[in-house]
Amino acid sequence: MPKPYHSGGQYGQLLNQLRRIPTPIALAIGILFGFIVGRVIPWSSQPTTLPTWRSGHVPAGSRQTSRHPIQIPTLDQRRRVLELLSTLSPHYTKECTRNAQPLYVQQVMDRYSPLIGHNPPSSSSWFSNVFAGSEPEDRLAQVRRDLQRSDGHKYFFAINLYNSFDVIPDLFATLFRVSAILGYHNVFVSIYENGSTDQTKALLRIFDALTRSVGMRVLIRTSTRTRGAFNHRIEYLAEVRNAAFVPLHELRDAEGEVFDSIIFMNDILPCVDDLLELIWQSRRNNAGITCAADYMYHEEIQAPVFYDNWVARDINGTALENAPFEKIFHHQASSSRWQKHLPLQVQSCWNGIAVLDPEPFYRPPHVKFRMAKITEGECSASECSLICNDYWEAGYGRIMMVPRVKLAYDSRVFDIIHPNRRNLTAIRGYTRLGGLPDDPRTDPQDRAWFGPHDRLFTEEEGDPVEFSPGPEHAHNSLIFL
Repeated sequence: MPKPYHSGGQYGQLLNQLRRIPTPIALAIGILFGFIVGRVIPWSSQPTTLPTWRSGHVPAGSRQTSRHPIQIPTLDQRRRVLELLSTLSPHYTKECTRNAQPLYVQQVMDRYSPLIGHNPPSSSSWFSNVFAGSEPEDRLAQVRRDLQRSDGHKYFFAINLYNSFDVIPDLFATLFRVSAILGYHNVFVSIYENGSTDQTKALLRIFDALTRSVGMRVLIRTSTRTRGAFNHRIEYLAEVRNAAFVPLHELRDAEGEVFDSIIFMNDILPCVDDLLELIWQSRRNNAGITCAADYMYHEEIQAPVFYDNWVARDINGTALENAPFEKIFHHQASSSRWQKHLPLQVQSCWNGIAVLDPEPFYRPPHVKFRMAKITEGECSASECSLICNDYWEAGYGRIMMVPRVKLAYDSRVFDIIHPNRRNLTAIRGYTRLGGLPDDPRTDPQDRAWFGPHDRLFTEEEGDPVEFSPGPEHAHNSLIFL
């Protein structure tokens, strides 16, 4: 006789079957079910035209009040962040020191060894790993060395960021490596971000945790502030730059810690040896300000041109040109040194990265970023130009540019100004007619302006720059409010 149907028994059997489902499959089913419910049921009565990605500190019930909704990162951007978090490797700048010619590696090791901020082991180090790919040293020796304290040269990195999601991974990857060479205990990084409408703030929180985990001292301050309709442009930019300098004075006043070099960075794509060369030149020449050379893409001529002529002035006070390398300078002696990749004196510069002597910031009357004093007869100029003028006034007018260090703000220009090394036979129909083997020092590619990143150093690049008194005034371009 068949048993009567019992709905309760059938329900119990169904529960038993569900309990037997493996946990990973059950989680996947739950996530899929939640996704379907989330797509079907509207959670907000307010229509939106642009998807938003809420940061961790925003309550779920709050509403985005910004006039510019925050855009979600693309899949490619998320993948790059994931790769960096797992390997701490750069993205755009990963080829900087990869496959460098051995002679350049040896030059770099010899040139920058005085900058090492710890006692390196006899065989291997972070420094050699960056440039030569050596085997990792004993873990215990590495930790012991990294934790060692010294009274060495101290570096204060100041960085302003705005909508910088695309360059942050490379920026931090370079900071990790440069700080490992200079000594984490010798480095302090101050980042001020404001007004970004992409995921810059969220990405900075991730890197804040990463940098602290390796012992770097980093202070990241973010703000929703943007330039108001009635704010003077230069006054606003000066306040933003000064905000990145606040920890410099806080550390001196609260803990008595002072720094020996300031490295101010814009949202650029730097290589490790770019930063090391600027620091080396700054210390070698006892310079007040040491700048790189930044480039942008010129659509009309289909090639990169010098970018920051809004600030840069030659030693006569004449503005540099947004032009190819051979037409940037009007001052003939400066142009000659520039085309030979030799450091040269200028009246003012900034150019993406500037290494500054901090003394004018510490010593009264304290130098700071500002707008021009129009009522006192001062010409309108950018806040960076005025800093250079104030350095001259304070007796720190040893200002120089280093043409070897070429910077870009995007991957398009970066790839052009850092081309791969080509075989000699592919250059201008070159053929060797016997004699000595090819010598990298006389490689024709080394004489091309946008040559490979591992261009060999010449002896002249290590000679001190001869500084002159400088101009009585600079020719300023029109400043738009």
